Amino acid sequence: MMRNRRQFLAAVGGTISIVSVSGCLGVLPSSETDSRYPGGTVVIENNSDQSLTVSITIVEDEYDAAIETSVPAGETQVRRKFVDADAGEVITLAARLGDSGDPATFNFFPAGGENNARPEIARLTVQNAVEASAQWTAERGKR
Repeated sequence: MMRNRRQFLAAVGGTISIVSVSGCLGVLPSSETDSRYPGGTVVIENNSDQSLTVSITIVEDEYDAAIETSVPAGETQVRRKFVDADAGEVITLAARLGDSGDPATFNFFPAGGENNARPEIARLTVQNAVEASAQWTAERGKR
């Protein structure tokens, strides 16, 4: 009986050690985007129950990148390194949902802000395709 308990505790301890080391090394998936996407990436997440056409452009004239895509209900689309900028440079994105309505604008730092701040990715989360409601958020990206 005592031997089984030792084996069990050794197995649990070994598993915890592996999970701890794997988490520190970034081997295990996490909910944070930090380990998945480089700065300047745009993520479009459609949480509604209908597919939706999304158009994203960069407001600043010196950039020519654009996204025009149809995102199925419940799907997420990713455009890695959509925009590349210098550290501290603010980029403004404009997103239009569907064919009409005013674009929703958003500012973020693709290469990070001042003082060696981490690069950012821009996430557009669509909540309701019928009402064309969506929310922009900035998340940490990897260098």
